Amino acid sequence: MSEPSWIGGPEWLEMAKGLRNERWQLADLCGLDGRDLGFDHRFEAVIQLVNYETKERRTIHVRAEGEPPSVPSVAEIWPTANFMEREAYDLFGIEFEGHPNLTRILMPDEWEGHPLRKDYGVGKVAVEFIPQPFIQVDAPGQSPGSTESKVQVDALGQAKPNGSEPS
Repeated sequence: MSEPSWIGGPEWLEMAKGLRNERWQLADLCGLDGRDLGFDHRFEAVIQLVNYETKERRTIHVRAEGEPPSVPSVAEIWPTANFMEREAYDLFGIEFEGHPNLTRILMPDEWEGHPLRKDYGVGKVAVEFIPQPFIQVDAPGQSPGSTESKVQVDALGQAKPNGSEPS
């Protein structure tokens, strides 16, 4: 597998306009936290494109530089990018410059941090497990064993009509 090649934000915007003119469609856009991967940058947007006429696919990695990390928005070029960019913003903290409504989409507005970042603390939300009541069903065919439900069964475990002998 070859190492990805990255482009910068300003290059990406011009490239996206050219790709749209060549009839490439946006299939997916997501964030990536490259911490511990040995990249010279931490965050990036990974873009998947498809050209339905030529049956080709293309992956583009765009560096998200700065603090907070940012990339130009392509929501005006490909409207489907709107929600994908909001998801990457919400979960990774990547800002998309020029986005029409860059707000949280999955997490509550009051949520602090970005849960898919590798430095985000694990277990910040306490989960309380509530024991469920054990339900015993005594109806024919509902008990774990045929003897407990007092139903006669055939060799395949299927309930026999009343009065039949078990085989």
